[in-house]
Amino acid sequence: MPHDPRGAMSVEAITWALNLAPVPAGSGGKPSSACAFVLVGLANHAAPDGTAAFPSVETLIRYTRLSERTIRTAMDRLEAEDLIRPGDPAIVAAKIRRADRRPQCWDLAVDRIRTDLSGEELTVLERQFPGLRERVAAARAGAGMPARPCHPGGVRQLHPARETPVDNVADGVRLLHPAESAGCSSFRDGVQLAHERGAAAAPEPSFEPSREPSAAPGPVREDCRPVDSHPGPGGGISEFFTALGPSWPLTAAQQARLAPQVAPALTSGWAPAALAAFAGANTAGVRSPYAVLAARLATGELPAPPRVRPPRPPWCGECDKDTRMTGYYGAAPARCPRCGPQGATRSRSP
Repeated sequence: MPHDPRGAMSVEAITWALNLAPVPAGSGGKPSSACAFVLVGLANHAAPDGTAAFPSVETLIRYTRLSERTIRTAMDRLEAEDLIRPGDPAIVAAKIRRADRRPQCWDLAVDRIRTDLSGEELTVLERQFPGLRERVAAARAGAGMPARPCHPGGVRQLHPARETPVDNVADGVRLLHPAESAGCSSFRDGVQLAHERGAAAAPEPSFEPSREPSAAPGPVREDCRPVDSHPGPGGGISEFFTALGPSWPLTAAQQARLAPQVAPALTSGWAPAALAAFAGANTAGVRSPYAVLAARLATGELPAPPRVRPPRPPWCGECDKDTRMTGYYGAAPARCPRCGPQGATRSRSP
């Protein structure tokens, strides 16, 4: 079993995984216990902001007591639900020198929260995650879910901050929620913007200095086609995805995340078609095309690009056209000094 070099754990990431992570549902409609257990295992190796978690599969098997197949299926489901995202492979390379022992690096989406919390649960968690009620209410409104009462006793009062009646002001109707700390609208001429998701209840910073290397900024997750900003000698990034064909279905966002791994390979000399033939050689048993391609294109997994044979120089018309040899009649055979490889090299040299 390979040694797992990550010994530190993150209380912030584990707290999110245990309390707020929207775990995918299982076959019975309830949250999948396998996905939840694997997510907690990943959080145990993540930084406080949820990034750079790369425990080995053997470590997750030891944590969860589940089979390798169940572990991989759960990770595929977590990635499909956007709860985990591929992280920076350079962090893994800095920790583990041997490329054949480097596990996949993952970033946890700690900005995601569950919307099925009851009023009692919100009351308990509000002490640890200030502003959680507003975040859950905004998430439910964004998902088109009916709002639940935020208090165990029933309907929330219109004026939670004051017990005195609210009177109209001279120039118009007074706002229903005058308290500034209630998190409600405080503008007379419009609707107050909702809290940006992830801003109100972000994990509190750790009091201990992080021992992990700073992660490089990841690729922008946009739903657009990858731009050939780093085309190689034989073509661009979009040609690589086109050459993969329909056997490797990828969304535009997945292509954008894979583009930073494709660009160095093309720059090193790989042609798009040759790189697609190598990375997409075997499709048997592939459940997550994106995860498989990310592993095959990882740093240290790709061999050197295949050597391209230089084109032959033009035929001089006096030697044998196929072999470019002279001296078949009486003299010893030799390379043609005009159109043979050596002659072509001399003609190109200054």
